Amino acid sequence: MDEVTTMPSDDVPDLQRIVQRKLGRCLLRLQQYERLLKVIVAHGELSGPADRLHTIREQKIACAQKKTMGTLVGMLTECFLTQSSQNEESQTEADAGDQIWFSYRHQLEMPAEHYEATKAALKELVDLRNELVHHFIERFDLWTESGCQAADGFLEERYETINRHCLNLQCWAKTIDVAAAKVASVMRSQAFEDVLIDGIREDGSIYWPGSGICRCLREAETKLAEGGWTRLEAAIRWIGGTYPEQTPKRYGCSDWKHALRESQQFEIRKSQADNERIAVWYRSKLS
Repeated sequence: MDEVTTMPSDDVPDLQRIVQRKLGRCLLRLQQYERLLKVIVAHGELSGPADRLHTIREQKIACAQKKTMGTLVGMLTECFLTQSSQNEESQTEADAGDQIWFSYRHQLEMPAEHYEATKAALKELVDLRNELVHHFIERFDLWTESGCQAADGFLEERYETINRHCLNLQCWAKTIDVAAAKVASVMRSQAFEDVLIDGIREDGSIYWPGSGICRCLREAETKLAEGGWTRLEAAIRWIGGTYPEQTPKRYGCSDWKHALRESQQFEIRKSQADNERIAVWYRSKLS
């Protein structure tokens, strides 16, 4: 018996091009989703010493670029999405020691049932992405008219799913933008600068280890120390010329000797040579 070979229909090449276009549309939308997802994951939380925040943020951005979509979705559901029924606050804890520590986190709270449904839908999206990238031509015979038609219908439905997820993610990103604008407004305020830069809390108390005046005194040590001790008079002149805004009065102190004693960050000694005024010297206490 002669073997019968089924030739593709004349319509198949045109149908293939339609399928290719619709597959490309789905993949492009998925890439848009993934790019925005990386932004949300990278910028949704930041924590660390104030002087290293920029470096930490850049590291988080670089790290997010290397993550797969599945990993990113996992990070999104674990860190950004929260269940309102938990009735607890997420906090980042760390031992800041003598450093000024800064931390913020953006989160979207939703009812428990909505959270579980969203989590399941995001997992289905990851599975869909993997199917389109790795298994699409295994599932559909694109050399037959029926196979192309089935693929066409499948891609139409799946594009709607992908697009819906993209629109949801864009809405979530907008909430982050609004929150970020509020954070930026606070960070630009004088009160925030007082706390972050100078260690002056809102209630007027001073965080002396990270205070601006103590940093200036330490910097003066590195330039003016003699045998491990720094003459306070010389330090005052140097600070006055370099950081004129840093004055004892800003920290509620009557003079520089008062600031040294109040801070408890320095050892103090006095000396007097023949026919000279008493000189005050200081050095940083060992940790």
